[in-house]
Amino acid sequence: MQVTQASYTQTVNTTPYSGNTLPPTGENEVVQESSLIHELAKSIDPTNMSRNEARMIANALMKSGEGDISSAFMTQSMVLKVNADGSYSNPTDDDPLMTTKFNMFDSLKGQMEFNREHNLPTDLLEEAESFLRKLQVAKNSPRIDTYT
Repeated sequence: MQVTQASYTQTVNTTPYSGNTLPPTGENEVVQESSLIHELAKSIDPTNMSRNEARMIANALMKSGEGDISSAFMTQSMVLKVNADGSYSNPTDDDPLMTTKFNMFDSLKGQMEFNREHNLPTDLLEEAESFLRKLQVAKNSPRIDTYT
């Protein structure tokens, strides 16, 4: 037997829809998000900051996905207090050790010098210093409104 003709049937399925598939075009007010640097610059001065503020920077950087840079700031807040009996404990947020102001640029510079003397990497410390410079610029410059 020889097949000389082949035929087949294909069904086409269409999906019925109704209505407008475009997004709604109501009066939407655009909210401008503030950057991490501008938010931190409102309350932190890198040349006169406390260990609590260093922890605040580290936490904000960690939440934004910058965990590597945050370690340079977190180490500033990780100190132990010597008690009267000679034991050690973590200081509280209102402890004078945590609220004493210092220049973070000087601290980072000292850490970089130490690392260079011991042939340790300084790239994270340099990134932290760059972040502080951006923070300082953001503190001294007006916020730009991109929607005006």
